[in-house]
Amino acid sequence: MSQKPWLIISKPLRPPFRDGSTVLLRDLVQHMPENRPLAYLGDPGAPLRPVGDRVIGAPPAGYAPTMTDKLRALAAMLRHPSMPVHLSFTPGKATAAVVSLLRRLQPRRLFVQSLMSSHGAEAWTPLLRPLDAVVALSHGTARRLRDAGVPESKIATIRPAVAATAADHPAEVAGRKRLLYAGDLDGEIAARLVALARATAPSGWSLTIACRPKAEGDAEARAGLQRELAGDLASGRVELLAEVADMDALYRRSALQLFAATHTRKKVDLPLALLEGLARGVPAAIVDVSPAAELLHVGHDAGLRAGLAAPAEPDAFARAIAEVVHGDTVAAWSEHAAALAAREFSLTQMAGRYDALYSDLERKRRD
Repeated sequence: MSQKPWLIISKPLRPPFRDGSTVLLRDLVQHMPENRPLAYLGDPGAPLRPVGDRVIGAPPAGYAPTMTDKLRALAAMLRHPSMPVHLSFTPGKATAAVVSLLRRLQPRRLFVQSLMSSHGAEAWTPLLRPLDAVVALSHGTARRLRDAGVPESKIATIRPAVAATAADHPAEVAGRKRLLYAGDLDGEIAARLVALARATAPSGWSLTIACRPKAEGDAEARAGLQRELAGDLASGRVELLAEVADMDALYRRSALQLFAATHTRKKVDLPLALLEGLARGVPAAIVDVSPAAELLHVGHDAGLRAGLAAPAEPDAFARAIAEVVHGDTVAAWSEHAAALAAREFSLTQMAGRYDALYSDLERKRRD
């Protein structure tokens, strides 16, 4: 095996870890085999692993990387010409121009692209075809890339994963009678949440809405929720939060988590918040749209039902969930949710698949 470290091109992997892509890459680095050296931007004084890696100094970045952040990361490829490259920024003209230049100067250098967010991925096909491999985070995205013209031989599907944690007892989870939506907020999502709050009121279920105020349309949607659910907010049956420091506490008092969007714009295909909830035994109700709903399909294939695929129309979405939040349904789903997270979304498995991809590309290059 080549001892050259793979260079991960991303936002700096240093605190605060607040978005899915940097959390996923942090966990990837920490769970890679010890004999697989890596290089990444971060804090040289606080490496993610004790020994063996090259940490390239870079200050923290915000949610959306600036052009300066991207240029700093791209410059690392120029300064370390012997390292194979693992790209994780959303493909763009600047990245493509640098990669194209390096491909001409170093035709044997390896380049891998992970699509941390696949919204609109079909438009990136011309930028992806020249690379050695493209990692899709769901089978749905892999199919879209293939249909758009990326060679199937270059596409690898490696689903995201989360840390193992102790799951709560299914009976305890079911007894909480609280729904949790943790995600972005827009008008369509707000309409589903309003309908759900009204549909579950007779059964005494509560609803927590936790949304970082960063999404386009958040302010207008938040104002709409405050208007439409004023009485429920005043009584405390519905709570509307912004950024939450302790997500674990929210999971530990929720019985069912929701994914109420029809897209994963600026999110990983299978959102980490959902996977983290599953690991704690909190099942999920997900709008039945790819790629997020693939999470439930993975469970079905493994003989596990970890929640509900719900219609997108607001009233139908609300009715589907209201019909199941009673009896033993949630408790049964809770047990399956924890089993699904442990079996199909483990960090060791994810890191092993990336390591195998690196090794396969290195072997093919040697041959």
